[in-house]
Amino acid sequence: MPHVEVLRFDKVLHALVYAVLGGLCCLAARRTWSFGRRGLVLVGAFCALLYGMTDEFHQLFVPGRSADVYDVVADGVGGLIGAAIAVALPLAR
Repeated sequence: MPHVEVLRFDKVLHALVYAVLGGLCCLAARRTWSFGRRGLVLVGAFCALLYGMTDEFHQLFVPGRSADVYDVVADGVGGLIGAAIAVALPLAR
């Protein structure tokens, strides 16, 4: 990782990665279901949040790792932001 001070915060990295996931899930939902914009954002954010929850649960069983509820919160917020951006982009239409 590049040495940028803001990127050293673990929660920011979680939010950035899960923003991409939320955006991609939102775009996939748009091609699969006929939800409105709000529904697409909710689907994208929920998918990212659910994946974040299962990832943290998985880390309970990995030696040297631990689960953190704040990571899940960062994942959910990132997924919501990414999904909202994906809906707003003109390329996504």
